[in-house]
Amino acid sequence: MNIKNIFRLRTVVPVLIVLAATAAVVMIATMPPKAKITPPVERTGINVKVLHVQPEGEVTDRFELPAVVEADRTVRVAAEVSGRIERILVVEGSTCKEGDLLVELNGDLLKAEFDSAAAQEKNNSLKYNRIRNLHSQGSSTDRDRDQAEAEMLMSKAARDAAYARLVRSKIVAPIPGILNSIPIEKGEYVQPGATVAEIVDIDIVKVVLQVPERDVHFINCADSVGIIASVRGEENELYGNITYISELADSVTRATRVEVTVENSRRLLRSGHLVRAVLTRNVLKDAVMVPLSAVIPLEGGKCVYVVNGDKAERRDVLLGIIKGRDVQIREGLAAGDKLIVAGHRFVAPGSLVKVQQEDGDSL
Repeated sequence: MNIKNIFRLRTVVPVLIVLAATAAVVMIATMPPKAKITPPVERTGINVKVLHVQPEGEVTDRFELPAVVEADRTVRVAAEVSGRIERILVVEGSTCKEGDLLVELNGDLLKAEFDSAAAQEKNNSLKYNRIRNLHSQGSSTDRDRDQAEAEMLMSKAARDAAYARLVRSKIVAPIPGILNSIPIEKGEYVQPGATVAEIVDIDIVKVVLQVPERDVHFINCADSVGIIASVRGEENELYGNITYISELADSVTRATRVEVTVENSRRLLRSGHLVRAVLTRNVLKDAVMVPLSAVIPLEGGKCVYVVNGDKAERRDVLLGIIKGRDVQIREGLAAGDKLIVAGHRFVAPGSLVKVQQEDGDSL
């Protein structure tokens, strides 16, 4: 083989190799693709917990307000006659009954006035009887008889007034209660109207509260009210009745003064103490109460999810009262609905659900 043929052979062989490789690539590219085998997808639901909705027989809607205890009566006992204080028979903080003697004024002058008035009354009475007998015999005129009678009546009135002043020198308790203050001292001279004792009656107390405008229309006189008071670190519950509702609301707060009268024989309540008053706003019949956590807030309202078959169904609801951890559903749920109370935030309308726990008890 000559040199020329050898050169041609070296040129043609690489070209043939390239052409063969290109043909192989084209053949592979034009081959039909191998069919893909897709495994079946198992449809699984979202795990949820449900409760059966059942209306409750009766639900009491209550609300709580702060209140202040006031004494039922506070009486400032005053002297009715002037005189020097002779004796003080009680001490501050002691109890007294109605009619107990508290303070005794010196009554020497008052006793003398009474004796004088009594003597004058006796004299005028004898004079009148004598003239009346003479008049019956025709020995006295009508004018003499009438004048004697008038003098007798006037002297009797003067005697009664002197006796009343003498009695009032002994100052007694007008009501039962606790002697909160005795602002006088023995030997002190007092004038009529001067306070000699202050008596506080706390066997019955008034609990005063301010009821907001939105709630005042739900209460009435004679309604029962619970009073919660903290005494020595323990909460005590007492009961009373509304005895007063003001007709005028506060011009600034718009709240209305309400007074509750409470029996306090155990002395658990003291004047000025802060307590809590529990009032009843309404009693609801057949109310649907559900856990508040089951309600989902939306931009335009509230909703819940229930199980319908094997899917989640959204229900728009209208809420009512909140009682503890439960809330009333006024519209949107009915008895027998399966309310989703756990897992409800992971579902959407139409989502497949799988009930993991079902409670048949009523809510």
